[in-house]
Amino acid sequence: MELGEIDYGNRHLDQRFEQAPVQLTKRFLSALPAVEQLSELPGTRHGAVGDDRPLSPLSRPFPNPKLNQQVNTFPRMTPRLHTLEDDDDSNRTPKHRFFRNYSFDFLKQKQLKGKIASAVEKKHIFSIVGHYPALRKALKTRHWLEKQTFRSALVRELSHHALLQKASNGNEYEEALVSKYLKPYLPYFIWQHRNMRDCKQDRFYAPYRSRIHYERPYDFAVKENLIRLINASHWHQEEGFAELDYPRTYLLDTEDTITKFQEDYQLTIVSSFLYHMSKHLEHAFDDDGTLSTDVLTTAMKYLRYYLGCAQHEDIDHEEFCEPLLTPENRHEMEQVLAGEAQFGSIPGYEVLSLVAQVKKLVHEAAKVFPDMKIDGIRNMWILKPGNRCRGLGIMIFNDDRKLLEHVDSNPDIKYVAQKYIERPLQIHCTKFDIRQYFLITYTNNVLKVWMYKNCYLRFSSRKFNLDDFSESIHLTNYSIQKNYAKEIREGGDNLPASNMWSLKRFQEHLQSLDKGFYWERKIYPDMKKNILAIVCASLDGMKMERNMFELYGADFMVTENFRTMLIEINTSPDLSSSTDVTSVICPAVLEDLVKVVIDNTKDKRAGTGQFELIHSLEIPRVAPYGYGLTVDGRAMQSKHRSRSPLPPISTSAAPTVASTAASTPKRSVTAGAATPTVVPAGAVPSLSSGATTVSMKTSRHTTSSSELSSRGSKTSITNVILDRPRSTLK
Repeated sequence: MELGEIDYGNRHLDQRFEQAPVQLTKRFLSALPAVEQLSELPGTRHGAVGDDRPLSPLSRPFPNPKLNQQVNTFPRMTPRLHTLEDDDDSNRTPKHRFFRNYSFDFLKQKQLKGKIASAVEKKHIFSIVGHYPALRKALKTRHWLEKQTFRSALVRELSHHALLQKASNGNEYEEALVSKYLKPYLPYFIWQHRNMRDCKQDRFYAPYRSRIHYERPYDFAVKENLIRLINASHWHQEEGFAELDYPRTYLLDTEDTITKFQEDYQLTIVSSFLYHMSKHLEHAFDDDGTLSTDVLTTAMKYLRYYLGCAQHEDIDHEEFCEPLLTPENRHEMEQVLAGEAQFGSIPGYEVLSLVAQVKKLVHEAAKVFPDMKIDGIRNMWILKPGNRCRGLGIMIFNDDRKLLEHVDSNPDIKYVAQKYIERPLQIHCTKFDIRQYFLITYTNNVLKVWMYKNCYLRFSSRKFNLDDFSESIHLTNYSIQKNYAKEIREGGDNLPASNMWSLKRFQEHLQSLDKGFYWERKIYPDMKKNILAIVCASLDGMKMERNMFELYGADFMVTENFRTMLIEINTSPDLSSSTDVTSVICPAVLEDLVKVVIDNTKDKRAGTGQFELIHSLEIPRVAPYGYGLTVDGRAMQSKHRSRSPLPPISTSAAPTVASTAASTPKRSVTAGAATPTVVPAGAVPSLSSGATTVSMKTSRHTTSSSELSSRGSKTSITNVILDRPRSTLK
């Protein structure tokens, strides 16, 4: 017989055991039925009862089960014996079928490991927290592999063998298997939420991270910090480049701020009253009127006072007293603005004189207080909790006393009071705001601010009405307005059901108003200036870390005179495809973000999509003070006298030292005797063979003023002689 052949029933089976594991060979041979005794061959096993089958050269001797006992081995059926030359899929035995269908795919394993090794070498590993399919797709098209931040259920339920068999063309099984392989490697693109902590390892290998760290007062995504930056923005504004236009806002956390809010509230009453009277004063007099013109005089005095304060006249004049505005004056002004009362009749020349004075004062005050034109006549203020978002907890007041009572009833919450824009630009009698995205990146010591050219409008669900304080009228957040989607819209046939417009639709509306150029020449440039003013004000507290970036969503409102005012800035904005408008713009924003952060960083000629670079500033990374400093030199010697080296003895200085130390007695302590003996200062203690003498100084040397003046010089140090001789030191 030749190697690999078995003589069984005068039939030769070409065994291919060389390609199979030894254990499978054993199990296959053990399942063969017993046959008649054959002629002895070199491989025949002797001494076994009832088993004279020849052994395969590739297997070792194994015990044969008893003949009278049923064989219960795998496979659980009698195999068909046939020649393997005629073997195909139709007549394959269960053993062969098991080995072929469920064998380990070494080729796929090798290809998968090659893909992972290439990604690790090129640093193409990313990690995303949250559901961002557009961002994952953009990275995977660039041959990046994802290291999942969660443990997939497939990894827990299926084995590595099963995952490899079902993995194909980037399906969920392949993603789970790749993430399992990438577990020991660090990602180089991290997209995470704002409230997540950074890993300490990230600062050493500097991945692309969607998080910019600020010192607490400079984080403009927090409402209270945004107010601080607004108050300090005049130091960073530059005409035509960074200009901030923002509604008057106060953080009601201190008594001083509350006092300023109350003063602003009263000033708003006066300015709104006079601005309204400058246009309707001639028709405000009636024979049946009950009010006197004293309220006009009081209002003009009050406005002149704050106008002088704004022009610093209160510093130049010592007698510059604040006029008193009584609650009765406030009530009379509110009655006139509401149309509930009129002035009594006066001569015509006095009416003309009052009208001229009011118009002149309002014209001068409008240059200092430009918000007079949009404040309206209701004096409405919006109250926002500083630690909430998505329109939660927002209330509207037109009475400062009720507003402050609400603040006092919730002492644990920091509230922000902001002047409500009573004259916004309306579309089909409905209020709207603009959601604008911008991106900040810091790579290669260059800080860049990118503005997205596309944006979208968010509408309220009901017509604009200042008599109703409902959130469906005054709040445009989608998280609020989606609750009113099933309500019947009042004249909302011209607005979409999703309460959103694309930029293209808004430009078409401006064209219909014959103001199509306002977007390119007025609204969009003003949004740039507002964003740059805030970013420049926050640079002092921005922590410059390599490859950092962050996407923000800014909310703007346009007034009826086309002033673009910044309302707030949100970090980690909503990028879900919740409507037909956001399903187009949000995936495009994420795709273009990858172009800016990854493609443009590696190749400056790469496109950036619709992101426009509006500002670039080189900020070199400077190490903190004292970082990386080293000390070069030798260590100081010990202060112990017995271990310090002795200076060279100068014989010329010996009498001086002896005379100086003459008054200091010395004690000699012998190890063998406990009784100390006093030795004169100038004498040298004797040493005996049986005892060791140690000298001790009982007091310091007394020095004269001349010696004190020369202490520290080289001469005074080298001339010092120890009281003990060198022989006493060991």
